[in-house]
Amino acid sequence: MRDIKRNEYEQAADGWGRVSANASVAMDRVDQEMIARIQKSQRGKAAKSALKDLGRLSRNFQYIHTECGLIRTTLNGFASELAAPQRKVKEALADADSLGFTVNPDGSVEYPPSPLSPAPNAPDRGTARPGAPIPLLPGKAEAGGDANRGKAEEIAEQLATAVGEAAEIHSRYSRALAKLKTTGGLEISARMWADAAKDIRAVRGAAGHYADAGDIPKGKTPGENAAWWEHLSQEQRDELATLYPASVGALDGLPAEVRDEANRTVLRTTTADLELERAALVSQKDQLNHYDRYRYQKATRRIKEIDEDLKGLRSVQDHLDTAGEKFLPELYLLGVDTEKEGHAIVSVGNPDTANKITTYVPGMNTNLEDIEKDITRAENFYLEATNHGTPDAKYASLMWLGYDAPQGPLSVASENRANEGAPVLNNFLDGLQESHQGSPAHETVIGHSYGSLVTGKMLAGDETPPADAVIFIGSPGVGVDHARDLNLPPEAVWAGKAKNDLVAQLPTRSFWDPRDWGHRPFGTDPTSSEFGGNSFGVQDGNKLPVFSAHSLYWDINSESLRNMGLIANGEYPTSGAHSG
Repeated sequence: MRDIKRNEYEQAADGWGRVSANASVAMDRVDQEMIARIQKSQRGKAAKSALKDLGRLSRNFQYIHTECGLIRTTLNGFASELAAPQRKVKEALADADSLGFTVNPDGSVEYPPSPLSPAPNAPDRGTARPGAPIPLLPGKAEAGGDANRGKAEEIAEQLATAVGEAAEIHSRYSRALAKLKTTGGLEISARMWADAAKDIRAVRGAAGHYADAGDIPKGKTPGENAAWWEHLSQEQRDELATLYPASVGALDGLPAEVRDEANRTVLRTTTADLELERAALVSQKDQLNHYDRYRYQKATRRIKEIDEDLKGLRSVQDHLDTAGEKFLPELYLLGVDTEKEGHAIVSVGNPDTANKITTYVPGMNTNLEDIEKDITRAENFYLEATNHGTPDAKYASLMWLGYDAPQGPLSVASENRANEGAPVLNNFLDGLQESHQGSPAHETVIGHSYGSLVTGKMLAGDETPPADAVIFIGSPGVGVDHARDLNLPPEAVWAGKAKNDLVAQLPTRSFWDPRDWGHRPFGTDPTSSEFGGNSFGVQDGNKLPVFSAHSLYWDINSESLRNMGLIANGEYPTSGAHSG
């Protein structure tokens, strides 16, 4: 214990940390400089084969980044926690040396009798061992004891305690480190990613005292989150992101690249865990063979839930992997989880370096299972906005499903989900401003359907809202009756709707109260002149079913998408527009 060189473990940890960091850099290079370029410029069998191999290489680097980061944290945690027991050992040995005591290899302490109170016929030296029934402390010699014996027993106890603490630390970290191994081969399978998730939990259990989840802010403002992150060392950042990727990836105010890297780990490990759980449940169902109806039906329901989550998670992963095919920049995953209906936040382009940022807030019936269409809308909007932009403009088009969208007519008729979602959206947009680099960006929020109510409440509840312009599309109302109540200049408030959009045409505030007949559900129609904002033209939806008309606004080459792209660029449309 005395001679352990903790710095050797720390140096080893630094080496594993460099491997982890290099793997992350290599993954980015493969994704951005190789895969994206081939996707944009090459077609055919050779390109497909190359993309398959490069995709596997990217996954391998991501896995290496995660596993080597865990080894780094394990070694650092071990070295850090050994400091306290080693200090106790050194202090005890120093005390023994100063008193002329001898510490034996087994931890016992030899001492000479005290000259002040020698016991009759006492031997030349006594031996103290840990676990004495009543350790005789110094100062009790007047009771007939030997003060040296008491001090020797105290030293023996301190040594035994320190060695015991060190043994527990060694055992705890050894078990965690033993789990950090992989199999041969180039393919990182779902089982290996599920094993990586177990590894994270194992190291978390071992190193919880060293890298504590309690250190990560909870319920703080984006500014406070950003300040906390800024004051951490790079090693502390890396270790917390490795051990608690979901917590770090969800923090508003942190850099987009940090959140993206953490959430990509969450995406991989969550997907793998669900795939293995599903396989186990299918096997269980086959064994039940309908005889245990309760367990059979329970397994069937859970499989259905898993399939819904996996559909959404795989959609997110597919968009991350294929951005280059659509001539898009890298996508950033700023949030993902399977809680309740599931959530995802995806940015097309880096919002920290963009000077024009648009955040799309989807509405009713949006959930993780069907998130593919909403990510596609953000991608389509990015392409449209860049078509109208200047060469020096840098864009980021975000899809924000960070709230629990209503999933049926009863919940959509209530403002509860909007009241809950508005402050969450506000924090997220504040976080974009905190992590942004350079001059402030021009920020536009697009609220669609029930998402327009979430957006309206967010704007109305903040005297200095984190947006420069707002677009309401297919809106049942935005929670206020006039544009001036949104804390934005009326010229920065825009709205549009299709003629056959049922949601935007709802005539009543309450479906069941005749006294409310004629009132808008959530306030004045934002496309009306009475609202005091501006409206823009939308292609005619009369030939479409009502729910199809509610979803036509992001159609490629459509009037609505073109006008929204112009608004995001500050080039306000005149076709089909009016001002209140």
